[in-house]
Amino acid sequence: MELARVLRERRQELNLTQQQLADKLHVTRQTLSRWENSLSYPNLDTLVELSDLLAVPLDTLLKGDNNAMVKKISSDVNDKRRYRRYLIIIGSIFAVILIWLCVLGYDRANQVEWIDRFNPFLEIKYGYAVLPDKVELKKERGIEQHGKTKKKVWLKIPQKVDAYVTDNPFDHGSWLKFSTGEYDLKHRWAYVMHKGSYVYAIRLVKKSEIPMQMRGTMLDYYMPFKDGAPASRLNKNFPWWPFN
Repeated sequence: MELARVLRERRQELNLTQQQLADKLHVTRQTLSRWENSLSYPNLDTLVELSDLLAVPLDTLLKGDNNAMVKKISSDVNDKRRYRRYLIIIGSIFAVILIWLCVLGYDRANQVEWIDRFNPFLEIKYGYAVLPDKVELKKERGIEQHGKTKKKVWLKIPQKVDAYVTDNPFDHGSWLKFSTGEYDLKHRWAYVMHKGSYVYAIRLVKKSEIPMQMRGTMLDYYMPFKDGAPASRLNKNFPWWPFN
């Protein structure tokens, strides 16, 4: 039997109008009429509900000379699987992008140098920094060689300085840690090439070598960073923003 004929006959046997049965199925009367005239077919969920309401086995509703409905239901099931697969793929892509941006944001706020180096949204900047009067030296065990003779000695190794690097005449910049080697008081300024917190290179300069526009925004003396949250080293309103 075709669904249309079974549906129409069982509805009439139960003394239900099209509107009454449509209300029970939460569809419009026009939709039910189209089913009874084989112009369209219900989906699988509605078909199961019809089977319960009409007390007709689901097999009876699915069987018949015309298998167009079965093909449509099969197509609907395949479409749902395909859409679900697409949603999973799209959702996974968005999740990966979100996690990636969160990692970059965490890096910016906490100045993780090696991540800044590979952050595609950051640009290489050039700035100037005032250095301490002298670099801190730390004793470390090392090897000194004279000809073929080697001996262990204590070496004085220059430590990284922590200085504010001014990137433009408007005093935009951030606190960065970088190695300078030893220097004298005439060269206690540095020209810094950096990408975020990652420092590519520095060059010691005299104050007279700093452009006048930049010199006007910089102090004449070194000021150390005051203890605080790592994000305050960036001197920007949104430390977690990974794009600058």
